[in-house]
Amino acid sequence: MFGSPNRSQERVARLAQGDARRVKAQEFDPLERVTADARRPRRFQGSFFRRIIWPAVERLASPGSALVKNVNFEDVRFRLMRAGFPSGLTAQSFVALRILLVIALAFVFVVLLPVFNEIFGLGWSWLTAPVFMAVGAIYGYIIPDFWLNMVTRRRQAEIQLVLPDMIDLITVSVEAGLSLYGAIQRISNRFQNPLSEEFLRAMQEVRLGRTNIDAMRDMARRVDVPDLTTLISAIVQADMLGLAIANVLRVQSERLREKRSQRAREAAQKAPIKMVFPLVFFIFPALFIVILGPAFLSFIKQGAF
Repeated sequence: MFGSPNRSQERVARLAQGDARRVKAQEFDPLERVTADARRPRRFQGSFFRRIIWPAVERLASPGSALVKNVNFEDVRFRLMRAGFPSGLTAQSFVALRILLVIALAFVFVVLLPVFNEIFGLGWSWLTAPVFMAVGAIYGYIIPDFWLNMVTRRRQAEIQLVLPDMIDLITVSVEAGLSLYGAIQRISNRFQNPLSEEFLRAMQEVRLGRTNIDAMRDMARRVDVPDLTTLISAIVQADMLGLAIANVLRVQSERLREKRSQRAREAAQKAPIKMVFPLVFFIFPALFIVILGPAFLSFIKQGAF
């Protein structure tokens, strides 16, 4: 009725083999490991820094914290927006990064105090540790601002470089029959650069209910590139006065190309001045060694010195 004992034993053996194969698959199949990690509680995922240290620092940098009550988060957000939100930083994350660097560099400078004493023989005591901590904290406070300003300048330079080409393509599209904002949308979707990102952000604001003029003016204020600001002002005036936008774009494109050529000529004229210092301090000494070195050695052999 219940089957022979041999059949029951075979069935148990087959089930055991199936369980062993599943365990083996979970051990060696990366997909199974990823699934197992996803089922793990969230507090056990990631490194110690991401699970413990960074959330604690972010709580210190929250807008309601007493430590950052004097920080203008709107100003920080505007500066990050001008830089294109590098590395996906938010205002709170940027303030948290600054706090973390202040603490970390203050600790690092104190740890390096014995190293400086050993290398340079300065003879400093541990009484100078607060000074080193203060120097490290100052560096930790300044470095994020320096990095953000550098990213912002690089992004503005890239926008200034691609602006004439983008305006040329938008002009051709408008002359072919597209509307101005339809041409901006079409050209921005085809290229990946900071200017196209700003145009797409402005078009997204228009779709959310802002007027075209307000979105473009806000983009000019956000990017803070003089050429783009002048271009947006001309477009807004042409839109308000009912002028032919294709003619305005053509004139602005020629002006932008001329200004880019002037900047290139200015950079070429500054190049000889910038080359003086490498020539004097690096290239000329090497030439003197190569040219006068053999003569100097021959003088030494002849006993002239």
